[in-house]
Formats: sequence, C-alpha cells, structure tokens
Amino acid sequence: MTFQFTPTGTHAAAIHVPCIEDARADFAPHYRSRKTVIQVQAEVTAEMGKLGGGVIAFDEGYFGTGDQKRYGYILRFVYGGAEGVIRVAGLPMKGRETDAKIKQVRLQALLNVRDWLKAAVTSQVFSPGSEPLIGHLLVPGTAKTVADHITEQGSLPRINPSPERALGDGAIEGEFTES
Repeated sequence: MTFQFTPTGTHAAAIHVPCIEDARADFAPHYRSRKTVIQVQAEVTAEMGKLGGGVIAFDEGYFGTGDQKRYGYILRFVYGGAEGVIRVAGLPMKGRETDAKIKQVRLQALLNVRDWLKAAVTSQVFSPGSEPLIGHLLVPGTAKTVADHITEQGSLPRINPSPERALGDGAIEGEFTES
C-alpha cells in the first residue's frame, strides 16, 4: 500500500489586486507618494548596494494586455557576478489611463521594491547567511529566474561546476557520492 496524499483544501487564499483608485495602505502602500521616480530609483539602488548587488537598469514597460495592462518595471541587476531581474507590476487602473496615473502606479511599484530590498537587508541582519537575491538571479542561458525555474520544474537548476573546482572523476570538491 502506498501512502499518497491528495489535498482537499486550498493552501492559501488568493490575493485580490485592487485598482489604483481603490488602493489602501494595508494591501497597496505608497499610493499617494510625492517623491519622484529619480529619487526612488536612487533609494532602490542604495538598498540593492547594501545587499552587495548593483542595479544595471530600470526597464519601464507594462505586464499584460488590454484591460489587464499593469505598468511597472523590470529591474535588472548583478549580484555575485550573475545577472538577475526583479519584476514589479503596478496596480491596474479603472477606466481611462492617463500619464499621471501611469506615473503614480510606476512610482508606487518602485517604492514597494525599495521596501522589499530594505526588508531583505534586515533579513540578513537577523538571519546570517541568508541570500535574498538568489531567487531573482537568472538561470544561465535563459531569461528565467531561479524562482521561475523552481516553480515551473519543481527542482533546482543544475549549474555546471567551474573547471578549477572540478576533480578528475567529475565530483566537486567537498562533495561525495555513494555508489
């Protein structure tokens, strides 16, 4: 007899994404910020630096199409010699899109990224050895992040060892295998 578990309930409640016009601070903070995009990009860059990463670019754009269009950014960065991305979509808009609303949702998105990075800095203080940016690094040869890969494949990517670490039998120094 095998013990196969079949879940009958849901694991987590779906998050309702409000429109910018319905934003509240408990689920969508920073919807009324007076900062500029340049100021917040500098703050994001500073927080990334505290984690040992460096911002390459803030690529503006949108996610989705038509009624589901959400303006935001792909934040490209480097960390430990590897490239990574953080995707952030601003809140959707009701009715007519205006330049002011687009600016508002993009600014809000950046402020939330800044907050995520600030929390990651704090995480490293209280959880030594944590590496909060690893999930955002790109899997070599793809446009997928490590987190994307794990989600899609259900496993970690296989990363080839560097030539100087590989031993004659193909094992990596410090690892062992049983035959």
